[in-house]
Amino acid sequence: MKKLLLSLCMVLALTACKDEKNSAQTNEKPIIKIGASLPLTGNLAQVGQAGVNAMEMALDKWKKLDTKYDYKLVIENDMMKPQQANLNVQKLINIDKVSAIMSLFGVVDRVVDDAANKQKVISMSCSYGKSDVPEYAINTGAQNEEIYDVALKQLRKENVKTVSLMGSNAAVSNGILDYFVKHLAQDGIKVLTDERYGLEERDYRISIQKSEALNPDYYLLMGVEPANSIWVKQYTELTGKKNFGSLGTFPQLQPGFWEYIENRWTVYLNGGTEEFVKEYNNRYNGATYGCTANMYDNLDILITAFENTPLHAGAKIPTTGDVINYIHNLKTWNGMFGEFKIDPSGIAHPKIDVRVYRDGKFIKVEE
Repeated sequence: MKKLLLSLCMVLALTACKDEKNSAQTNEKPIIKIGASLPLTGNLAQVGQAGVNAMEMALDKWKKLDTKYDYKLVIENDMMKPQQANLNVQKLINIDKVSAIMSLFGVVDRVVDDAANKQKVISMSCSYGKSDVPEYAINTGAQNEEIYDVALKQLRKENVKTVSLMGSNAAVSNGILDYFVKHLAQDGIKVLTDERYGLEERDYRISIQKSEALNPDYYLLMGVEPANSIWVKQYTELTGKKNFGSLGTFPQLQPGFWEYIENRWTVYLNGGTEEFVKEYNNRYNGATYGCTANMYDNLDILITAFENTPLHAGAKIPTTGDVINYIHNLKTWNGMFGEFKIDPSGIAHPKIDVRVYRDGKFIKVEE
């Protein structure tokens, strides 16, 4: 009899444990994995790490809420190289099974967009001058027309009639500079030279001398680092002049080159509300860069979409098609970059301005 009672107790105990385990499994939230391909080493490592920091800030906000799903970041280093970015996408989609991938800047993000779109994975980027994205992509970087409008006002303020352009042979530079070449002429400003350097180029002195022979009023820079840093140093040493500005690249200059842009202006693409910049600085004891606030907003927008997109019958998480449709229909977003519009095509339009670098800070130019 004692053996029978002991056996019965063991069966009941095992059953209770099994029921408790099944109940726990039933109560577990589905996990949505979100990938990121960012430059964590190389000339733009500080920008990539700032993007990681911003996404962690956004994720921490959501962890404090009672969400429908749990979210996990899977981050890969692309070193700002297209081939590595493509490998990262394949790994993130086929091995990690992510539902979306974050990226930044036009050197790699077009590669990420195209590869992710083929497999109906959402791609969210921050890239300047990228006004066209695939069906499953979103871009929250400033567009050509916005960059052009604020730069043109500054050029007219300085009575500039002729310019020389300096950029890198990369999608982010080509998209913006091609737009400037077309529209400057229409607005009465002549483009004397248009140099697009290879990403490995490091000596611009011969090119500078050729441009100087044409005596341009101004130079406009839109290169991929370290091109801008080296160019401003070589130009200043060769000419002693300061007649140049940037179309968004000066905030990414390498350490040791800031003296060359003292009192020089840039289209300011870093953005970010005062609250965001303060919180970021307090948490990471460092500065924000181009796309830092955008990377926060991208993840925040994505999670908002997943949390609010209805499920199909029997599904555990929303389809990526339904999620991207939700984002396309947002129209506006008020986030860490500030308020911006979102076109139904997936293109955002943030407000930007011109700032002058002075005494270690970028100061807004009053209109």
